[in-house]
Amino acid sequence: MKYNINIREEYFGATVSVVNTGKREYVNQNELKEILEMQKFPEDMLASKIKEGYKIKYTPLENKDIKDHFSFADIAYLELTRECNLRCKHCLNNSGKLIKNQLSIKELRKLVQDLIDSGIQEIRFTGGEPLMFENIYELIKLCDDNGVCTSIGTNGTLVTPRVASMLKEAGLKKVVVSIDGTEKRHDIIRGRGNYEKTINGLKYLKEVGLNVRVNAVIMKSNIEDVIKLAKEMNKNKITLFIRRFIESGRGEKLKNNMLTADDYNYVKKQLYNEIQTAKYVNGHYLRNDEGVHPRIKLPFLIRGCKAGQRALSIMPDGKIQLCGFLAPQGFLAIDNVKNVKNWRELWNKIQKMDRLKYLRDNLDKYNEQPNIQETYCLAYIQRYLNVNKTSEE
Repeated sequence: MKYNINIREEYFGATVSVVNTGKREYVNQNELKEILEMQKFPEDMLASKIKEGYKIKYTPLENKDIKDHFSFADIAYLELTRECNLRCKHCLNNSGKLIKNQLSIKELRKLVQDLIDSGIQEIRFTGGEPLMFENIYELIKLCDDNGVCTSIGTNGTLVTPRVASMLKEAGLKKVVVSIDGTEKRHDIIRGRGNYEKTINGLKYLKEVGLNVRVNAVIMKSNIEDVIKLAKEMNKNKITLFIRRFIESGRGEKLKNNMLTADDYNYVKKQLYNEIQTAKYVNGHYLRNDEGVHPRIKLPFLIRGCKAGQRALSIMPDGKIQLCGFLAPQGFLAIDNVKNVKNWRELWNKIQKMDRLKYLRDNLDKYNEQPNIQETYCLAYIQRYLNVNKTSEE
């Protein structure tokens, strides 16, 4: 029996993740004690619904003085490669060609194991196109054997029945497939004929029983197409997440495509019925609560943005970032994985970074602009600061 629960101890109790879904909930200290001693979960938790019994991966708290943030990240976004078979117009990081000094498989094995040992609960393999990295199956299995949920973000065009089966056998839990609207609009963004390939890939993934979600990047140029896609996905009972567009990487060339507050209100109005059910259609700024439901009161505030709070990103060359959207906008890397001796110490260092505080301090300035969609997204703030700096110069 493999691990099906991942528990990371916190000052307040613990962060509990169901490995099969990656969904997280929080417990207090008394509840944690009962879980560890009796393997009994509170009835209102997702973990309590597991029928086959519990095998728990447990990461104890190292520093008992941590009271104002989580003891480690919940999820790491690991860019395996910058190589990609497509050249999408809105790509956040100019994916396409291999970059110099890409981490070797040996270095990646060590990195993944270090993250596992530090209490990470999910690793999402991204790119580039992660399916162009031939050793991805080995890394997925390493995570699965050690009680860590794995997911990938893919354009779906390289998924064949064999690839889908190999991903399932390796222990992959979730797949995020990118579709940006109707066939015509998707192919304008991602290249002719790729919509059909992606739809086929989606079908193969579902046929082997993988949990599949569709991501759609919404821009001014594809609003109506994403609305049509959302209605279609909802009708077919396929989960869709509508992602905000940020002028980053190749996307910098798509000027004036970020949605305003009025644009988001229009989308919410058009998708009112689909969003109300909150079952198959969700997205940035489409729900007031952003889908966060802590079951207990935490001793610190959870902001909407995961960067530096619940997540970190690692570039193909090993550079560590708060978010994959910050790196191509000039936000300096925090460190390199090759230098890290203790990941949890690094995480604590991140919380005290002046650069992170500076971004958060500028949230109010950004949100005070007219017709701006209120946000906690630090990549939005970095872009805002970059634009203002350029105009001042």
